[in-house]
Amino acid sequence: MSDNEPAERVIELRLPSKLGYEKVAMDTASSLARRMGFLPDRVEALRTAIAEAVTNAIEHGNAHDSEMRVLVMLTAREDELVVRVADQGRKQLDQGSIVPTPRIEDALNRQDKGGWGIWLIRELMDEVEFTTAPSGGNQVRMVIHLER
Repeated sequence: MSDNEPAERVIELRLPSKLGYEKVAMDTASSLARRMGFLPDRVEALRTAIAEAVTNAIEHGNAHDSEMRVLVMLTAREDELVVRVADQGRKQLDQGSIVPTPRIEDALNRQDKGGWGIWLIRELMDEVEFTTAPSGGNQVRMVIHLER
């Protein structure tokens, strides 16, 4: 970021719960990350993590309900990019519950090949936290640090 820009910038996206719109979040985040100086491999990691988080919000949180939205909030700071993805789903995590990291072996052995999303997000991002969203749905907070 240049000296003229604020220390923290926020971009907010409200996406329909339709597959395909995760690409809007991916493109916006990767554009911002490149402007911040992230290296290409970190930008690709970010794109993949966001795709997984938004797809999970559409499929599992909002159950493909086109009336519901997925909120993606990107907060650019001096040395990191914070991404929040929240759904409006009625199926919520128990307060204070911890989402276990799936074992890669379990994901490989599943017939439907699901279960990769949370594992990928945790592998690709520097910090990951699952909570209840202010809207009442679920939220994942992901942080990727800028390496200089």
